[in-house]
Amino acid sequence: MNKIIFSVAATMLGASAVMAQSNLSTVEQLGDDNSTKVEQIGLSNGTEATQTGRGNSVESIQGSNAFASRNGTVVQSQTGDKNNAFAQHEEDANEIYQSQVGNGNSVSVIQNILQFGGENIATQTQEGDSNRATLTQEGDVNIATMEQIGEDHIATGRQQGDSNLAFMKQTGTFHTVAITQVGDENSSNQEQLGDAHISIAEQFGTGNVVSQIQNGSGNVANSTQGSTFFRATGGIVEQLQEGEENEMSAQHEEENNAIIQVQRGDANSAVAVQNIATFGGGNIANQEQEGSGNKATAEQEGITGIAGEENLISQLQLGDENTVVSLQDGANNISNTSQTGGLNISRDTQIGTGNATQVIQSGELHSSTILQNGISNSVIVTQSGGEF
Repeated sequence: MNKIIFSVAATMLGASAVMAQSNLSTVEQLGDDNSTKVEQIGLSNGTEATQTGRGNSVESIQGSNAFASRNGTVVQSQTGDKNNAFAQHEEDANEIYQSQVGNGNSVSVIQNILQFGGENIATQTQEGDSNRATLTQEGDVNIATMEQIGEDHIATGRQQGDSNLAFMKQTGTFHTVAITQVGDENSSNQEQLGDAHISIAEQFGTGNVVSQIQNGSGNVANSTQGSTFFRATGGIVEQLQEGEENEMSAQHEEENNAIIQVQRGDANSAVAVQNIATFGGGNIANQEQEGSGNKATAEQEGITGIAGEENLISQLQLGDENTVVSLQDGANNISNTSQTGGLNISRDTQIGTGNATQVIQSGELHSSTILQNGISNSVIVTQSGGEF
């Protein structure tokens, strides 16, 4: 059993410490082949590491000769075999907490290495076997919590800017989650239950919010707000999937856009795109599917001389193998589609301003195609047939 306690300007076997100005480091190791490295430069740094098991390794670096790390706190605790932890930050009041229980886990956090910042908080907890978590934070007042319970999960987070918030939780096996937030005041909440889900979210700009929750197995969710060239301000994406092998994606830019998609069942797909080709704002796309093999597509854009604003798409499909496609180019267009049964197809295109479409198809094997071009056109389609 090795018990190593670091104080100011102390160096002991199996670890190194470079400290000044009220730094404190406490390390306790029980088991075989444990390794610890601590380097602290600056004011009021504190490092506490506890390892129990075999082959563990923890490394905490706070600050450098060029940049001090002030008021940074790193707490790392590992229980099990072959765990690995890494933490590094500079400038300045940053905090990192990491805890691992199980075998073969790895976790790492980096804060404010490329730019100045402060008051970042990172919390990562892993239980199970072979989970991996990686987090990078650059800027001020970023908060990230990644929790993984189960086996063979992968979580990756990157925050660059100010006041970003990310929370990701994975329960089950073989999940992959990734979040990239660039800009200010972004918020992300991703939770996965079940097995083998993939959830990816990327946010640029200010005030973006994304929430992706998946339950079942083999579901894929992807969300992109903004880009390196165009910010996405005030956009909200909320996606929920339950079942197996469902896929959904959401993408929008510039600026007050909202996308909400819900899928329950198996092998459903939903795609929503807003203002990628043109500027706009205030658009809403709402798609909901229950059953299996359903496909929903919603696209909202502007046209020459008209920004893509205040368009509304609401789609509901109950049953199996239904398809709905709604395209809006212009402003103040409304498209509402409801399909119940199976093998129904609805396609509507709106070009201009103030157009309205309502399609209701009940039964099976119905087909509806609508094209509106101009101002204030209105179409209502109702089709009923046998039960599916």
